[in-house]
Amino acid sequence: MGVAVLKNCIVLLFLLLLQLELFSSMRFFGVMPELLLASAIAAGWYGGPTSGAIVGFTSGLFYDFYLATPLGLNALTYAIVGYLLGQIAVFLSDEAEWIIRITISVAAVTIGLVLFVTFGELIAEPNLYNRNFGKILVISSLYTGLLMVPVHLMMAWAFGARRISSVGFDRKLV
Repeated sequence: MGVAVLKNCIVLLFLLLLQLELFSSMRFFGVMPELLLASAIAAGWYGGPTSGAIVGFTSGLFYDFYLATPLGLNALTYAIVGYLLGQIAVFLSDEAEWIIRITISVAAVTIGLVLFVTFGELIAEPNLYNRNFGKILVISSLYTGLLMVPVHLMMAWAFGARRISSVGFDRKLV
């Protein structure tokens, strides 16, 4: 258990540094990928609903310390998305093709962004929803989707998933 926690912390800190330092200057049409949300999604896939929620909350809280949004807004959103992906992963086969994993992950990024803006609007946070939200939603989801394979591989390593075939990993769902 302690090794998995340490590996997850290493992966989350690495993704946080990439998000804040590298991808803040590598914007595609002015939009950044959501690497920490991707980590919550992949954690739900490889660790199950509980691990997805814990990694999602932790990664969201790391990101909340940096952003000017209310503390806990990302943490709540990422925890919900990580939990939901963990629930979906319970019903999918370990033999699921990579294209299915990536498609579900991109859809989950889209859901996460919509939830983030919805929760922000519920607490009257200004400037989260604007006329460019549709563009941001599509570009951020696709941009994050391009980076989902490396994030999946990092989280599979963090959770100790064993390679069982050319199409998938043996997950350790709790």
